[in-house]
Amino acid sequence: MKKVIGIVEIILGAIIAVGPYTFLHVCGAGMAMEGEMAMRPVCQGIPPITLILGAIILIIGISEAFGFTDKLLGSNGSKLFAGIDVVLGIVVIGVPTFIVGVCSSAHMHCHAVTRPALIILGAVVAIIGAVEFVFLRKSK
Repeated sequence: MKKVIGIVEIILGAIIAVGPYTFLHVCGAGMAMEGEMAMRPVCQGIPPITLILGAIILIIGISEAFGFTDKLLGSNGSKLFAGIDVVLGIVVIGVPTFIVGVCSSAHMHCHAVTRPALIILGAVVAIIGAVEFVFLRKSK
């Protein structure tokens, strides 16, 4: 089960890390030529923050998928990483909602696509972490 969770976390971490730079982009200066408005100064913080959060989730997924967690941290390492996943999922949800925020205009890409996608991805990471934590707690 740890390998499956690790692989799912690798995929989610990669999407969270590169999504705001690619298909989950926030409105930017380069897009102003395509007819979209320039990025709000606050929105500029979303891609680098999600890159860091996604990279951490990706590293945790790699360590769980390849069994490094228990080797490095012992039997409680998986529980620790599951708890960290819950916190990281909540932070990913918070980035477009209350930590950084996005445009209030409903037709902007950051409001219509980036925000809901990051909320869903963060919720999935948090739920996976919580389920893993409960499963590990019951199995011991």
